[in-house]
Amino acid sequence: MTFVLLGNERNGKAGASRSTASPCRDQALKPPCQGINGWVLADGSYESTARATPPAYVAPTTTSAPPLTPTDFTLDLKTYSKQCFGSAGCNVVVEPALTYKGSAETLLSHGMCSMTYDITGDESGTVTDTLSFVGTSVTAHRSVLSTPSSKTKVSVKIVSVSCT
Repeated sequence: MTFVLLGNERNGKAGASRSTASPCRDQALKPPCQGINGWVLADGSYESTARATPPAYVAPTTTSAPPLTPTDFTLDLKTYSKQCFGSAGCNVVVEPALTYKGSAETLLSHGMCSMTYDITGDESGTVTDTLSFVGTSVTAHRSVLSTPSSKTKVSVKIVSVSCT
C-alpha cells in the first residue's frame, strides 16, 4: 500500500507531492475563497461562518419581595389633644404614627398599601380605622375618642396589611 501526501510545504520542505488543484468551488479562484457557509483557507481547511443557533430566550427572573405583614411595622398613637372632665372621662384626639422596620426601597417595591388597625380605650368599644401608604408617604386620619376615665390607657394594634 502506498500513501501520497498532498498538501502544503511543511517546515519549509516540500511534501511527497503537491496538489495543484484549488479547493475553492470555482477552480479559477485561489484560497482563501468563499465556500458554502464559510471560507476555504489557503491550507485547504474550512472555517465556518454559519451562525450557531441562538440561545432560547429566557425571561429574566425577578424575585418579588415577600408580602408585608403586621410584624414588619410598629404603630404608635400620637396624642394631639386630651380634655378631661373629672369623673366623666376624657376626649382624646390621636393619630397613628407608622414605622417600617425595613428599608425604604423595599417598602417602595410594594406599591400602594393599606393597613387596618384597632384602637382600644374608647368607652363605646374598639375603633377600627385604615391608613394608606406608598413608600414612606403615609396618609392617616385622626381619631376622636371618649374615654370612660382619665386613667384609661388608649392603645393601638395592627390588624392587617395589604398591598396592590
